[in-house]
Amino acid sequence: MNKTSKLYLLQENLRNNDIDFFVINRTDEFLNEYIAPYAERLQWLTNFSGSAGKAIIAQKKAILFVDGRYTSQAKAQINADEITLNHNNNFWKVLKNCCRSGKLIGLDPKLHSIDEITKFHEYVNDSNAKLIFLNINPIDFVWKDQPAKKYAKIFDHPLNFAGLDRSIKIKSFQNSLKEQKLDYYFLTSLDSIAWLLNIRGDDIKFTPIAFLYLIISKNEKPILYVSMDSLNQKLKKNLIKIIELKSINKIDFVFKKFLQNKIIGMDFKNTAFYFYQLAVVAGLKIKNVNNPCLLPKAIKNPTEIEGARNAFIRDGVSLTKFLYWLKNTNDFSSLSEKSLAEKLFSFRKANDFFHSLSFESISAIGKNAALPHYKVSQDSNSLLLKNSIYLIDSGAQYLDGTTDITRTIIIGIPTEEQKDRFTRVLKGHIRLSSHVFKKGTKGTDIDYLARESLNEIGYDYDHGTGHGIGSFLNVHEGPQRIGKKNQFDSIKLAPGMILSNEPGYYKEGEYGIRIENILVIKEKDNATLEFENISWTPIDKNLIIKKMLNDFEIKWVNNYHNKVYKFLVNFLNQEERKWLKYVTTPL
Repeated sequence: MNKTSKLYLLQENLRNNDIDFFVINRTDEFLNEYIAPYAERLQWLTNFSGSAGKAIIAQKKAILFVDGRYTSQAKAQINADEITLNHNNNFWKVLKNCCRSGKLIGLDPKLHSIDEITKFHEYVNDSNAKLIFLNINPIDFVWKDQPAKKYAKIFDHPLNFAGLDRSIKIKSFQNSLKEQKLDYYFLTSLDSIAWLLNIRGDDIKFTPIAFLYLIISKNEKPILYVSMDSLNQKLKKNLIKIIELKSINKIDFVFKKFLQNKIIGMDFKNTAFYFYQLAVVAGLKIKNVNNPCLLPKAIKNPTEIEGARNAFIRDGVSLTKFLYWLKNTNDFSSLSEKSLAEKLFSFRKANDFFHSLSFESISAIGKNAALPHYKVSQDSNSLLLKNSIYLIDSGAQYLDGTTDITRTIIIGIPTEEQKDRFTRVLKGHIRLSSHVFKKGTKGTDIDYLARESLNEIGYDYDHGTGHGIGSFLNVHEGPQRIGKKNQFDSIKLAPGMILSNEPGYYKEGEYGIRIENILVIKEKDNATLEFENISWTPIDKNLIIKKMLNDFEIKWVNNYHNKVYKFLVNFLNQEERKWLKYVTTPL
C-alpha cells in the first residue's frame, strides 16, 4: 500500500495507539443524514460519496458497508485494492468476527447513537474484546486539510409559514415531559429544534437547519446552545423572551449544574452516546424517550399543508418549463448531466420563496440512471444521447415548503423493454397513490402495492417506496415512511403526514426508471384514510404501454394530466402552454 495514502495514514495511527479496529459512520455529532463538509470523514477516507454507509478499519485491511442503493456507486468510487465492499446487512456479522479475545475496537462516541453502542456492547460481551471510546477521532488527526466547522446566520420562520407559535409548541413539549415524569429532555435533532423554535439556518447545504442543542425543562425556560454570532439582534430579542441562550462552545458542560438524580429524557436511537456519557458523569437518571417533536412535526398543520401545495405548484411549473425546453432542444450534443441540472436550477431559483435546492439533483443519463442515488461528478458527467433514458430526481427548499419529485423521460424512441418496465413502475405508483386504507395502517403494510407489477415478472427495487418530507426542513423526514417490513421500522400513518411515492426499476449498466410524486394523507371517512397528490408535472406518455393499464389506471393518468394542465397553464408562456396541452391529452 502507498505509505502516503489516506487509509495507510489512518492505519498507522491505529497501530501507534494499539487499536485493532476502528468503526466509522457517515454522520456527524447530531447524527444527521445530510452533513457539512467537515463531517465527510467516510468520503474523505474511501472516496465513497453516498449518503449512508459505514466502515470497519483494521490495521491492515478495510471494509466499506453500503446498502443496495449504493452498491454500484461504491464499486465505481472506492479503490478495490485497499478497501473491500460489503452489504450493510452483514455489518454486525463481520464485526462479531472481529471481536476476538483481547482485541480493541475504537469508536468515536459522538458518531454513534446510544442504541448503537448498546448493540456494540452485546457483540463484544461474548468475547474478551473491548470497546474503547476515543476523545479524538483518528481521521481528524490525519485529515490535515479538514474543513472548519462553519456557522451561518439563523433566521426566523414566521407564523404565516410555520402555522403555530413557538411558545405553544414549547408548552406542549413541556406538558409531555410532565406526563412522562421527566425533569428535562435533551434534544439534538436539528430539524426538531428548528421546527420547535420556528427558526431556520444554513449550516448544512440543502437543509435549512443550524447547529444547535436544546435542553427543555418541565418548568423552567428551555436552554438553547447556539453560536451567538449566528443570531441577529431582533431574533435574539424574540428568543430570550421564552428561552435562555448559551454558547454552543459550552456544550461539553451541558449537565454540569444539574442536580443529581434528576430524570432526563433522551432519544436513544437518535442521540450520540457522548452525551449519555456526560449525563452519567453528572449523576442524572437517564430515560429512553422518543423525541416528543417527531409526530407533531410529521403531522403538518393546515398552514404547512397549504404551503406545501403552493410550493409544489411553483415547483411543477419549473420542472414543466425544463421538460418543455429539453424536449424541444434540437442539439443534444452539448447537453450533459451537469448542464441539465444547472438549467433546471435556473428555472427553480426564479420562483417566489425559493431558498435553495433540497438536495443535489440526481441528473442521470442512460446507465447512470440505474444508480438510485447517483451523484454526477466530472468523471461521470455523461452527455445526452438520442434514444436514451434521462432520469431527473430533484427538489427545492421554499419558505413555505420542501419539494422532491422524479421524472423519467425518453429522448428519442424507447425500447419495448423500457416501455414495459416504465408502465409497471407507473402501475405500482398508481396503486399506492389511489389506495384507501384503514386508520392504524403502517407504511410497511402498503409498500407491496408499489412493487406488485414488477414482482409479477421477478423484479424489485432495493430502496424504500416512500419517505416523509419536512416543511421547509429535511427532504427526508421520519418517522413516517413506506417500505418493506424487514427493512424499516414503521409507525401508523396519520392525516397531515406528507410522504413520497417513488417506485423504480434499475437495470445495471443500462438504464433506470423512477416515478415520484408527493402525497398528503387525509381522512376519507371515520374509518379510513386516503392520499392527496400534490405534485404536478406531466408523465412521459411515450414510455407508457396503454394496453398494460386497466380502465381505472387509464382514468387515473388522464385525470392526473388534466389537473397538471389546470394547475400549471396560467404560469406558462404561449408555446409552453401548447406543449403542455399536447403532452397531457388523454391516453
